[in-house]
Amino acid sequence: MSLSQVDLRTKFNHEYSERFNKESWCIAELYWSYLENYQVGKVKKCLIVVSDDWGSELHYYTSRNDCKGVNLEINFSEYFSYDSYHRKEALLKVVHSGLTFIATKEKWEIDPLLDAFNSCIKVGLNYKFLVQNKFKTSPNRKHKLGLWCEWNIDEFKVFWILLDKDKKQIKKELFIDENPSFGEFIYYVNFKWLNDNIVLVTDDYRSEKRKWEIIVS
Repeated sequence: MSLSQVDLRTKFNHEYSERFNKESWCIAELYWSYLENYQVGKVKKCLIVVSDDWGSELHYYTSRNDCKGVNLEINFSEYFSYDSYHRKEALLKVVHSGLTFIATKEKWEIDPLLDAFNSCIKVGLNYKFLVQNKFKTSPNRKHKLGLWCEWNIDEFKVFWILLDKDKKQIKKELFIDENPSFGEFIYYVNFKWLNDNIVLVTDDYRSEKRKWEIIVS
């Protein structure tokens, strides 16, 4: 079984919780995206909790059947002095340190974690992807439409992209712009053509269901 989540956050009620936790999602998700085939038994979630005042609780290890976690240190003043790229770099280092710590405890393979780390660097620490990894063809087969997600530390955006039958891009338009803390719903989004001109996008992840209609012409 592979992991369903890598969760990076501050200690509960830390003064920087809201600010840091908003930014931590994109790199944790990017790193996780490269662990699709990482074998971890029954574990579903790895939790990395950071603070600058752990004291004796630094490196405290949490071990439940489906969740493993570790407390790590981060210097928030230093972190928030960085520009966007170097903040993401700092996030990557702490995610990798946390996963490596957990993997060593659980006797999991380390090489896939190194591969994930290097893959994050290779893409410039940018988490961008085609939702469901595919375009869908219109009923008349003249167009294809896909959803493109760009998840950063300070923004979460989803665009719809329209191609012609030769796969040449015709349009790219923003239609979702959210707090990056709320981006996890994108993995559960569905979309379908209602007719040759309208695509319905549905979000069934939240208790309050959402939907969008994209008019392509």
